[in-house]
Amino acid sequence: DNKDKNYGAALPVLTVTYTGLVNGDLAPAVPPIKYTTATASSPVGYYPIIAIGAADPNYTISYTPGVLSILRVGLLITADNKSKDYGAPLPTLTVTYTGLVNGNVAPATLPTIATTATAFSDAGDYPITASGAADPNYIISYAPGILTVDPVTLLITADDKSKDYGAALPILTVTYTGLVNGDLAPATLPTISTTAIASSPAGTYPITAIGAADPNYIISYAPGILTVDPVTLLITAENKSMCENGSVYPYANYTV
Repeated sequence: DNKDKNYGAALPVLTVTYTGLVNGDLAPAVPPIKYTTATASSPVGYYPIIAIGAADPNYTISYTPGVLSILRVGLLITADNKSKDYGAPLPTLTVTYTGLVNGNVAPATLPTIATTATAFSDAGDYPITASGAADPNYIISYAPGILTVDPVTLLITADDKSKDYGAALPILTVTYTGLVNGDLAPATLPTISTTAIASSPAGTYPITAIGAADPNYIISYAPGILTVDPVTLLITAENKSMCENGSVYPYANYTV
């Protein structure tokens, strides 16, 4: 009898069909031996099934072979999800196989794995795909994965400044810590301000930065300090003159 089995599965029970039995006989006196050249691990293909060795004095016995068909099985190749920080190199892309049998660890021709993302891609999700695998023992299908590019931390620190009492406010600036990918600043620059004004008395005043925005960064802030320094004041006592009797002489243009 013809049989079939999936690649990697156990051999089926081999059977025969008798044509020509009479007299209520169900089988010859000595039933045939049945075998096939295939094994449980044989690759996909067609293998003969042979019956031999039957014997019965009431019959002239002949044989017709059967065919064992070993069928391909499904193999799902799933691109593994990955993640990386914005500005970091792409991770190694990998796949997971579902359906391998017979001790196989991969298909005969490995898949190509790719993503639309690059090392410079903005934060977000990008597809990972596998393609091009081949193996005569499998019917191959694919499932995509996702590469997640995560935003990274950016610290914006208001720079410390100083000015003299009464002088104009200095230009306020910030320092960025954490920029990557050749970025010089976040997409939306911060607003920098201080509570001091040009006429503020000597002392220290906070400098703050707010309002920066960039989808590739998780932004935090650190304040700075504006120091208003006291300036030099020279107090000069004015020259005076007085009369001999000790009274102040009011006319500086005359000599007593």
